[in-house]
Amino acid sequence: MWQRMALLGDARAWRLGMGLTVLGIGAWWLWRALPPDAERAPRLRQPDSIVWGLSALETDANGQPSRHLHTPQLRHYLDEHRSELDTPRLELYRAEGAPWLAEAQLGVVKDDGKQIRLSGAVQFNRAATAVNRAVHLETERLDLWPETGLAETDQPVRLESDGDSMTANGLKLWYLDDASRTNLHGRVRLRFMPESAPPAASAP
Repeated sequence: MWQRMALLGDARAWRLGMGLTVLGIGAWWLWRALPPDAERAPRLRQPDSIVWGLSALETDANGQPSRHLHTPQLRHYLDEHRSELDTPRLELYRAEGAPWLAEAQLGVVKDDGKQIRLSGAVQFNRAATAVNRAVHLETERLDLWPETGLAETDQPVRLESDGDSMTANGLKLWYLDDASRTNLHGRVRLRFMPESAPPAASAP
């Protein structure tokens, strides 16, 4: 009888041990199948500050306006050292001549302010003056370097001026220069508007 009870006890212990082993293997397999903690619960990207209806004027060392920024919303991300701008409108003043006006769907400014990236339906315009023609530029991304007055893109770009137009695969434009020196990259296509014929002389 005691031998039978011992055998029953051994069988129960064996079944319990096997059950625990199976549970342990199942738990290990589930743990291996789950993604890492960082993938299971990513940290939400949140700005540390938000400014609505921003209009900011920056001046140079002589107190003259250098740029004027308008945006309905600015979001600053401290950890990323950057600010994001919704539909920014940026006026870039020059010592002489008409200012340049930059507009886009989104803008990104690094904390040091040395680079401004505009993206999405970017337009870069300069009004005409007595000595310079009007210029209209379109592209999908444009980097501005305010300290050097450089506008740069490696995206397809289109330039228009008084009916003439040109397209290229990218460009560098020094917008602070009075003549706005420009380097075009890649394949360049030009289209010139034909000059209108002078009016015919009236019969005597």
